[in-house]
Amino acid sequence: MAKVKPFAALRPAKEKAGEVSAPPFDSGSKEQAYYEITHNPISYLHVVKPYLHFKGERKNPEKHFPIGLEYLKKFIADGLLIKDEKPVFYIYRLIKGSQAYAGIIAMASVDDYYNDNILKHENTLTDKQNEIAEHIHFYKNLGNPVLLTYPDDQSIDLLLNQYILRHVPEYNFISHDQIKHNLWVVTEEKDIELLETRFEAIDKLYIADGHHRTAGSAAFCEIMRKENPNYTGEETFNYFPVCLIPFSKLTIFEYHRLVRDKAKVDDKHFLEQIKQYFEAIPSGHLPVQPLNKREFGIYFHGKAYLLLLKEEFASQIEGTLDALDVSIVEKFILQNIFQIKDSKTDHRLSFMDGGKGIGHLQEVVDNGEFDLAITLYPTSIEEVKQVAEEKLIMPPKSTWIEPKIRTGLIILDHA
Repeated sequence: MAKVKPFAALRPAKEKAGEVSAPPFDSGSKEQAYYEITHNPISYLHVVKPYLHFKGERKNPEKHFPIGLEYLKKFIADGLLIKDEKPVFYIYRLIKGSQAYAGIIAMASVDDYYNDNILKHENTLTDKQNEIAEHIHFYKNLGNPVLLTYPDDQSIDLLLNQYILRHVPEYNFISHDQIKHNLWVVTEEKDIELLETRFEAIDKLYIADGHHRTAGSAAFCEIMRKENPNYTGEETFNYFPVCLIPFSKLTIFEYHRLVRDKAKVDDKHFLEQIKQYFEAIPSGHLPVQPLNKREFGIYFHGKAYLLLLKEEFASQIEGTLDALDVSIVEKFILQNIFQIKDSKTDHRLSFMDGGKGIGHLQEVVDNGEFDLAITLYPTSIEEVKQVAEEKLIMPPKSTWIEPKIRTGLIILDHA
């Protein structure tokens, strides 16, 4: 079982929540981030991305972190950020279009991550993990909760829904991207105890989004334990902030592949190479949006094809990992045809989440930015769960999972 605990967050003043909190830390374009930091003097991006004040500069913690820390101190001194007086849970809801997401913001245990009570499905890059650990150690906080998921639990859903119905939200605002955000503060001891008890009964939690933040928090914890050899395990540095949303309430988008290899795609035998492994069905002049597992699409030279893996190859697939659609694309197209051996490092390969739409995918191929688009069906939450439980690692960019949590809305403060 995993330990989920309340905490006293550092968070924006009620009337300033929409201005202080910022777009999700690791999504959105650099242009959007530059716009935010130049047009909003109280955005939390001034704290977490101070290097944006020096456009074109590489990240330099020695130079940039002190600038971000000064912004943090100023926001606190000016009453823009206020710390709650006692540990509580938070209910966070965001509404994007017709889709509503609601979850519990709490802190989860680093030891549960080490002990596989919190399971991962992606590898992390050591440099990025250490960068996050350095950030947390310098600022003594983390304002980007990790998205965790868990099997649906009726009692948790009931408490959450009743609390939303019976209480006025502490925060109620619409961000510039037209997403509505609400936050409720769960202060009643009976509700806090009930939530803790219910989560104790859940066997495993799963990282949906935020593998690097989790690994970075664990690395920060190790630093602090060395600095504090008499630690008890209850200090906040033994935990990291999370937003817990059940399986059924998440949305998983597909992650399409984009390839830049003009010589290969222009080769008159390219389609024949594809047909070695797939049935290729002409599908007009718009990229195919696969509607079922084991359906794929390719788009190049203004033409689209629906691909179905030939039975002689499909029958040879064994194991959870090899059965993933992203693994099939990795093996039969990226590796066998393009000789892309490492999807994390090969400069010819890029990725686009399905949330951006097929039209954008077509645009970047038609304008020559890329030569080929490969479209996929979304990975399911059941596949994510199975991969995590078998302690396997998915290929890079296998899932784009929503919701994305705003930065600086709820901050776990270690000071």
